[in-house]
Amino acid sequence: MTLLLSASERRIFDLVWRQGPIARTDLVALSGMAGPSVTRLVRSLADRNLLEERVNRTGARGQPTRPVSIRPEGGRALGIYFSHHHVEMGMVDLGGRLINHDSRPIVDASPASLARLTNDFLSDMKSMADGPLLGIGLAVPGDFIDGARRLNAHAFFPALARQDALADYAANVGEPVSVENDAASAALGERLVGVAQTIDSFLFVHIGHGVGGGIFMNGRLVRGARGNAGMLGIQFPNDRPRPSGQDLFATLSAAGIAADDFVDLEALDLNSCPVLRGWIRRAGAQLRAQLSITARLLDPDAVVIGGRLPLPLLQALTVEVGGAGFCDEGVGLPIPRVLCSALGRRAGVVGAAALPIVRTLLDWREDEALPGLPATSHY
Repeated sequence: MTLLLSASERRIFDLVWRQGPIARTDLVALSGMAGPSVTRLVRSLADRNLLEERVNRTGARGQPTRPVSIRPEGGRALGIYFSHHHVEMGMVDLGGRLINHDSRPIVDASPASLARLTNDFLSDMKSMADGPLLGIGLAVPGDFIDGARRLNAHAFFPALARQDALADYAANVGEPVSVENDAASAALGERLVGVAQTIDSFLFVHIGHGVGGGIFMNGRLVRGARGNAGMLGIQFPNDRPRPSGQDLFATLSAAGIAADDFVDLEALDLNSCPVLRGWIRRAGAQLRAQLSITARLLDPDAVVIGGRLPLPLLQALTVEVGGAGFCDEGVGLPIPRVLCSALGRRAGVVGAAALPIVRTLLDWREDEALPGLPATSHY
């Protein structure tokens, strides 16, 4: 679905997304627009079923208020996120809720196989979904060489590294497709509906098969010249122990514990598995040392720890990262908060679905982009 919203309409929608339910008078104050303009924009968005005004009669005398809020059923987006043996697919509505979710096995990540899984999922959702489909967000496990035309894909997904593989996929699904790397997508999910919803500047740490990152500064995703900003993994050489999911699987396997994908970690108890506890301590210490440097370079309000690990492991890792020694140079500088992802391992699929939502409804500052910096790749 194509929605041609003006920058002013996107600005109002963005404010309601973050602040709503919100009175029109507050929208006027926050947007800097005139009252009649805000009224006109709210009405236009309501006519498109994106916003709604509900009478609020509680707690006040006189005339009831009519706060403006997002209409969740006004649209939806599909997010796709990769694991070793499965592809996660999730439908997110405009309330930021994951309304449908499934994990489907995949033998390879070829464009044809991926398009077939996508079309099957969309077909299954037709009878139970509310609102028009805004598009598909693809969180790819890799980095950009030539935009989305060519990826440096993770070794588990060689088919994605073929020239124009994503363009072939998009041609076979028949819906608008937005592409971002998996770490940046997860960061976007946290910004829209997670712990960073009200944090304008933060560093997101993505523990997946590798180690990745996403950077938000002044409310915008920082992509870099080629879309690869936030490559935290280069701080941890592949030929040494590192704080990555693949390293965790190797550590567990060496101790005789069978686990080769993230779903296998769900069955492990941190309290009764000393190998797992040892990895958390070591990985936490590695991240704490390197993130102290990165955080001082970027000066974020917070560092958010997330990715594919189950939530108890993410929480334990967050405690380790934020422990004694994190950004503690002894000079009295403010220390960024270290937060655990509120979305846990769902951040990836929610973040992927956020891509078309941002592209269609929320990105109101495209005119401020620096020349030569590419936007998220779209088809």
